[in-house]
Amino acid sequence: MNRSSEIRKIFSLLFVICICAALLLFYSLPVRGQKDISEEEQRTLQHVPFFSPADFFSGKYQKQAEDAVADQLLFSAEIKYGVKQAQNGLTAATAKLVQNRKNDVPAADQSGEEAAEKSAEKPHYTYTEVVADTAYKLDDSGYLVKKPVAPDQFVYTIYDPSMLRRVTFPKYLYFINTSVSVDFNDINKYDAFDYVKKMFPDMAGYAELTFGSFEEYKKYFYQTDHHWNYNGSYIGYTQIMRMMEGDSVILLKPLGIRIYDVVYNGSLSRDNLLKYSTEKFTVFDFAVPKYETWINDKKAVYGQRSRYVSSTECPDSTYSNHYGLYYGDDYAKVVYKFDNPNAENILILATSFSNAINELIASHYNETHVLDYRHYPQVYGEEIDAQTYMRKNHLSKLLIIGDLPSLGFQKDKK
Repeated sequence: MNRSSEIRKIFSLLFVICICAALLLFYSLPVRGQKDISEEEQRTLQHVPFFSPADFFSGKYQKQAEDAVADQLLFSAEIKYGVKQAQNGLTAATAKLVQNRKNDVPAADQSGEEAAEKSAEKPHYTYTEVVADTAYKLDDSGYLVKKPVAPDQFVYTIYDPSMLRRVTFPKYLYFINTSVSVDFNDINKYDAFDYVKKMFPDMAGYAELTFGSFEEYKKYFYQTDHHWNYNGSYIGYTQIMRMMEGDSVILLKPLGIRIYDVVYNGSLSRDNLLKYSTEKFTVFDFAVPKYETWINDKKAVYGQRSRYVSSTECPDSTYSNHYGLYYGDDYAKVVYKFDNPNAENILILATSFSNAINELIASHYNETHVLDYRHYPQVYGEEIDAQTYMRKNHLSKLLIIGDLPSLGFQKDKK
């Protein structure tokens, strides 16, 4: 037997051992059972799906099975955590190396134009990449953000334009400026709101959450999350209600501020397993009238506020998604029913941004239906048709809430 044959046999044996180990890890499920939640990632896990011919031919079964393998594999969370931390370390080291090289370039090596440009520069923010194409640390502020993207780099077909044109009821659009639509080095570089209005014409009203500086941005958004915080979401609620019902509308006012003794690592931390946050999870208290909720047509309590008993009695895992736990998770459909028989019924099309203000808006109406385009087709087997849905459910106004990424698909990066 020659040397090459021996090497091939060794590699073949190692390959078989690896496959057996992977199968052993996965098929240990009957002994240890399937996990429901990943504590490390703070999300629900995909169970091994039951086989059905319909799901198989639609591809749904294969997708769920693939997710189940990744989620239920023994030590999968620990493996993901290790890989993610290694990736984060490599990205941070590369970013630091690149920055050091830029700082070490002698003035003599710069062109006259570059030197003049550098000397004329005002203090500016540096977007330091901490995860490839995902999260950036803004200087030493402790804030994780998304990089700004020009509004024309999105394709606004998330809500089919022809579907929206068919809607004969009053339509309203509320736009949320985030770090994606604003460059903190040049606050007026983009006018995303003006661009979005052109992409969503013929609305009965438009309004936006905006800010004129990074300091103002910090008042409205979480330190490590893309969502607005209690201040930003409340301003959004007031602007939305005045847009839809006029300046004389009687608004709910905060009774006080409640600060929970837990550090909130937002989505940009949780998705990348980065412990960057130092802020406490904070909310406003409101005296909201009693109401009932239906989640995907089943009567259920929306959100887990009952777990927030006191400032110290609340979910305190390092990566707990307090925004989702407190205000409510994302579903295809959530319906709010208040005892307002003389008020209108409305439809809201939104992603998780609306979760923080759904009940505040809904308190002004009799029924409020909230649909999320990301989940609706999977649950109901069809795309959202607002006109048909509103007629069927006797709704009289349509409200769309979103930022750039939840109103349009970003074009492929070159």
